Amino acid sequence: MSLCIRLLLPAFLFLFPAVRSDGDEVALKDGRKLVGRVVEEGDAAVAILTYKEGPISVPLCDVKGVVKKPSLYDAYDKKKTDFEDSADGHFKLGQWCKEQGLLWQAREEWKVAVGIDPAHEAAHKALGDERRKGEWVSFEQIQKEKGLELFEGRWLKPAEIERIKFARRPYYGWVLTATYKDDADRAFLDQWGERAKEASAFMWKLTEGQVYVKEITVTDKGGKADFTIVNKDAIKIGGGAYAATGADTITAPGKILAYTFFHELIHFKYKFPHCENCRRCIMSSDPYANTVCDDADHKKPPDVSCWSTIRKYHKDLALRPLARDPKVELPPVPETKVIVKDR
Repeated sequence: MSLCIRLLLPAFLFLFPAVRSDGDEVALKDGRKLVGRVVEEGDAAVAILTYKEGPISVPLCDVKGVVKKPSLYDAYDKKKTDFEDSADGHFKLGQWCKEQGLLWQAREEWKVAVGIDPAHEAAHKALGDERRKGEWVSFEQIQKEKGLELFEGRWLKPAEIERIKFARRPYYGWVLTATYKDDADRAFLDQWGERAKEASAFMWKLTEGQVYVKEITVTDKGGKADFTIVNKDAIKIGGGAYAATGADTITAPGKILAYTFFHELIHFKYKFPHCENCRRCIMSSDPYANTVCDDADHKKPPDVSCWSTIRKYHKDLALRPLARDPKVELPPVPETKVIVKDR
């Protein structure tokens, strides 16, 4: 669900009716759907002329599927010949487009109308322009004076636009299991689930909102699991070890730390070794680790950074390099669903 959508000729909404859903549909991996007329399907992108925002180009990596249906633009192509090529003609055609739900095209027609006749009051008002000292000021100019920018048919503050874009970044949620090999009470299993939530928030922060724990099932039934819990009331599994990664499970203490949880998960799922040369990297033995090394700050060995290894593992998601920008506010970590099954 990577968000590299580019508005080629954006539009604006002004007291328009709801947009109809019939037309070509481009389904995106982040759950959104664009409706209109597909004008190009290339090797790298799909371009669609939407009803509300106008032309949008979507990288192919973001497209889940394309469905072709009769479009409102088909009716527009036939109808436009019924109107004369004059200011009044284009104004009336814009009104017709608005009634049909062709919101972007309606504005295009009204712009043509004022281009032909700069004094066409009805077209200016339809566009939302404002008359000042005998001259028309465009709605777009008025919004810019307010410090707003056009984004997907809405005028928003730049900070809000960035928040929306960031919230749409691709991310991955792990579905995990944990088991205590002996009988345990429900309170202990619940507590371990809460520790998984803490670890999820920790990894969400370190990966800048790109990896978290989506779901974890905690049991006392023993058997195969991602985490096998021992030493119920300790933060270590014994000796000087906080945890241990085996071939088929992570041996974890009952009071596992968020640091340990993520560290061992990277060992276990991503097959990544220790990374001792990167200070404060989660894969070092630094007890104060609070980063995941990326290519820009990784110091060999190993030959690759922790984050590039994780990104390669999730290559279909197109996870992004870490920005290391303290000014960027992360969206809240998605909820971790905890399923507890006791005997």
